[in-house]
Amino acid sequence: MKKFISEINKKINLEMNLPAYAEYMMNLYNRRAAVEFAMDYYTYQGMFKEQAVNDTLLAATKQLNEIIREYIMEPAMDQKRETGINKIDTLRNNVYNRVEVLTAFADIFARYEYVTNRCEYLFREPDVNKKYNDEDFTREIMQYIFADEDNAAINSKISEMIGELPLRMTKNKFFEILSDGMSVYSKTDQVTIDDFLYDIRTSSMLELPKDMEQYRDLYEIYREVKNVNFSEIDEQTFLDTESKLRFAGDFIEKETNIYMMLAGLINKAYVMMIALPYADNTTDEMKNAISIIAKINENFYHNEDMTLEEEITERFIFMEGIPEELQGIIQSVEYVLDHIRSDYTDVVKNIMADKMYQGLFICEKLMSDSLFIDLAGEYQIFDEKDVQKPDDDMDDIEKYLNQKRDNLIAELMEFFKNNQKQVNRSVMSLILSRLPVFFNNITEIQDYIYYSLSNCTNKAEKAACIEILKSLMEG
Repeated sequence: MKKFISEINKKINLEMNLPAYAEYMMNLYNRRAAVEFAMDYYTYQGMFKEQAVNDTLLAATKQLNEIIREYIMEPAMDQKRETGINKIDTLRNNVYNRVEVLTAFADIFARYEYVTNRCEYLFREPDVNKKYNDEDFTREIMQYIFADEDNAAINSKISEMIGELPLRMTKNKFFEILSDGMSVYSKTDQVTIDDFLYDIRTSSMLELPKDMEQYRDLYEIYREVKNVNFSEIDEQTFLDTESKLRFAGDFIEKETNIYMMLAGLINKAYVMMIALPYADNTTDEMKNAISIIAKINENFYHNEDMTLEEEITERFIFMEGIPEELQGIIQSVEYVLDHIRSDYTDVVKNIMADKMYQGLFICEKLMSDSLFIDLAGEYQIFDEKDVQKPDDDMDDIEKYLNQKRDNLIAELMEFFKNNQKQVNRSVMSLILSRLPVFFNNITEIQDYIYYSLSNCTNKAEKAACIEILKSLMEG
């Protein structure tokens, strides 16, 4: 394969080398997907049996099991295989939508948890050092931030502190910082701007997904905590709100974990189906993986216990270390895909290898660390007329950014009108922590921290912030 890669880089004999490289990569992706699927499928079955499963998760799991049974255990070619790929793509999108709703609830409850945490010391005495003063604590925070020499670590700590410090600034000042912070994106592109805005809008409750009521308990908690009057909260309401948020957090964590495991299985099954025409499933490694998958699938199909025969479980021993070994090999040769994507798509199309490479580019994404990475672009890569490339002209980018910034500010102004000041502060703190670091020097950082602490006259809120900041620094 080294020879093929070397010649591809030198543009030599591409008609033979490009298909050979593609088949080699397809086989690598298939091997890694199959081995990891076998291991994760076993783990997933255990989680599925132990957890209280709702109808939606039950249906999604059943769909995956049917796809495995029909399209992987009984390998399908041509039209039947295309049908299977369409089915698993639809299932993948459905699971993504489910996780998107869970993530939205997690973001919502994180904002209300921020507010509720700052009410705790209304009802009990804070354990604050009597010698505490704002100057000393400011120095302590500064020492924590600059204990690292790495700029990325320093910036991360600055953002971390900003997100928890008491927020004491006017809305006008907030919008000024927001505008200045976003200005750095004028040197990027539309995709980067859109990604940043999506992160801001979803995590700050500006953009809520549809179908939130599919989780009725979570939606009811959302409605209840939204109606709490945090300016006049009593102890019982505080305790009830805290309990509801804790229940919601535990539920979201469990539900998200099993859906993320399911999403990983779907991605790997997707890869196995794409790679099927090019894969060698006759090796001992593949036979072991497929036999385990088949047995677990049979257990699921008959709703049997997860117990596997000793003969099957022993096969896990032979798969230890294989995923890591394959990942190392893939990483050493995968870089060529970027080269082919950027320089050789016309050649690939001319030698009629576009279908193979389209599948290969999708496999690359499916096997990445991003479970829900967008696949749409890979379906269009060989059909340029369908690809809408962002305009990266700097003047147009600046106009685009200004328009998006103005829209965001308008949305935030409307949001602030309709929510309590405590919730607004929570959202403002979050957004400030997500902006590129907006300080010009160390003095500005120190002044911001000291101003935030010294201007917080709410003793309960300040005590809670100090406790949270100390726990972050000690952690």
